[in-house]
Amino acid sequence: MSDGPHRSLPMRRPWKELAKRGDQLTYDSGQVTEAATHALASDFKNEVSGRLLSALKDVFAGRGNSLGITEIALQQLDEAKALAAGSVFGMNAVAWSILLVHEGRLDKQALYDAVGLAAKERGFANTRSVEEHYLREANQRRADNVSARLSNAISGLSEGKLGSMLVDPQPAVSRAPRKRSEINDGVPLQ
Repeated sequence: MSDGPHRSLPMRRPWKELAKRGDQLTYDSGQVTEAATHALASDFKNEVSGRLLSALKDVFAGRGNSLGITEIALQQLDEAKALAAGSVFGMNAVAWSILLVHEGRLDKQALYDAVGLAAKERGFANTRSVEEHYLREANQRRADNVSARLSNAISGLSEGKLGSMLVDPQPAVSRAPRKRSEINDGVPLQ
């Protein structure tokens, strides 16, 4: 008997863990959200370079643009695209940053929102990949279930809070989701 389609999922370990939690009803929605946050943080850490993140911070902190002129900020973001080359996550963060600058937002919260929106975009794209894998390896009902649970977890994340967590990580956030091993750690009874 197979342990589940998540084992053969051609994605990094955090995404396999998220797929497992989304597939198995023994994990509640909070545990699925915890795994989704960890998977997105893992992708951000692996794909977005420190130089790109520094360039984005500079744009939204007004470095080199103390008057907050939109055209200068857009030029800085255009130059940051070269730092994001090869990273879909990074390119999406720059694209969302450009959109928010066009809306006149040049503050730190806009940076958090841009990174959070790029992370959620990544999450939804990977959810589709997980769903397709489950369609091939399991059945339609199971694929729909895992897709719905992952989508709900990602949709429920606040862009600003997610972006803040990724841009300014706290030491506790980088930990992998905790495996529950105690008798009282099971699914809560309601």
